[in-house]
Amino acid sequence: MPKIAELLQQRARAFDEFKTLAEKTSLTEAEQTEYEVKKRAVTDLDAQIARAKEMQTLSAGTAQPVAGQETPEKKAAATVEADRYVKERSLVIGAAAKMMAYGGGNLFNARQAAQEVYGESHPVTRALVASTGPAGGFIVPPDYVNEIIELLRPVAVVRGSNPRVIPMPRGTMTLPGQASSATASYGTEGSQIESSQQSLKQIVASFKKLTALVPISNDLMRYADPAIDAMVRDDLVEVIALREDLAFLLGDGTQAAPMGFTGFANAWAVAQGGTAGVWSATGNSTAGANGNAGNTLLGQNGGNFITSNENYSETTVVGELTGMINRLDTANVPDRRRVWFMHPRTFNYLFGLLNSLGLYVFRDELSRGTLYGYPFKKTTQIPTNIWDPTGTNKDCSFILLAEMNEAMILDSMSLELAVSREGTYVDANGNAVSAFQYDQTLIRAIAEHDFQLRHDSGCVVLQFVRWSPAIQ
Repeated sequence: MPKIAELLQQRARAFDEFKTLAEKTSLTEAEQTEYEVKKRAVTDLDAQIARAKEMQTLSAGTAQPVAGQETPEKKAAATVEADRYVKERSLVIGAAAKMMAYGGGNLFNARQAAQEVYGESHPVTRALVASTGPAGGFIVPPDYVNEIIELLRPVAVVRGSNPRVIPMPRGTMTLPGQASSATASYGTEGSQIESSQQSLKQIVASFKKLTALVPISNDLMRYADPAIDAMVRDDLVEVIALREDLAFLLGDGTQAAPMGFTGFANAWAVAQGGTAGVWSATGNSTAGANGNAGNTLLGQNGGNFITSNENYSETTVVGELTGMINRLDTANVPDRRRVWFMHPRTFNYLFGLLNSLGLYVFRDELSRGTLYGYPFKKTTQIPTNIWDPTGTNKDCSFILLAEMNEAMILDSMSLELAVSREGTYVDANGNAVSAFQYDQTLIRAIAEHDFQLRHDSGCVVLQFVRWSPAIQ
């Protein structure tokens, strides 16, 4: 069987001939016949290459060392030699020039020669593969570190705050609940007992599909550090986690995404005769306004929005924080696993807040990980660029206080990662791209879930928060 390098060259030539016909807008009958022949030639060569690679892999497992063949000692010596090439660029330049001569001036042939002489991971081969042009750039190997510096990202906080996590294997789930209670009243002896009836409601959860797709050049996979595929995988896992966390915090339930804490606070306000908040970073916002149509006997008469004082002080800050706790208490929300969610700017202001005696108001407790006895989570996914309703202040944020025993994450499919080299995807410009034709690998991530509150009153929102350290 011919060498893999020769087969690859033959395939490249066959594909060029096939591409010439494939790119025509129409084909004559003779050209259609020739098209099928050229196509078959490419697929036959692909099959030969696959068999050759399999043979090479299997033969490696049964190969016996012979005179001159690489032994562990020689392998160690080769590693030392490769290190020497990395340190002495002149050696790489000379060897790369020699490979170019072996390849008759053809860069592709020079790469194949370097792989056979030095191996795929040798600095000479890497220099030829990572070429920057025929003007000599291909013989200048870059210095690199075997590590990719990751992006600085927000922290996903909702799943880590101990909500209820419920499997939803069929993609939808109905959760029955009580909408109103019976009533009780006093009466005299012999008087008629008044009857009453409870009413029921239901929460219908349905999966929301969260996806991500990344195409990677197979050349990058072959010749870059092996960590590149792990970097792409980890990046996808991270962006999926952050996107769902953003939905759980601030989602409004539109565009096929889950509704988050602020969305449920809006639903509660509207149900009590109030107004839903619409917060914008590009124009005047609409403040969430509480209604007073609730059952006063059950404490459901306050709504779950508090508007922060734009001219804040220690007095207003303390009043607003305790007011948030009071909102949940007066709505009879259980006090079991309440958690604060805030931007780091807000936390840093509270951490440095001094009273009139020059004493820190919250620092000792914040250092222990709580605020008014409840744990807190910091995330930059909560914005700090929201406009107030008049457009006067454009640096507003939120603080959320949620009862996590009320929060439910319904998972219908855990994160699934899939890899394909034959798929087709649509790029950012709307063009359909064949991963096979462009020698790419597609890595896809999918998760399906929903987010619900057992009661819409389970979260309170402090809106238009401007608290920030004096120096930012």
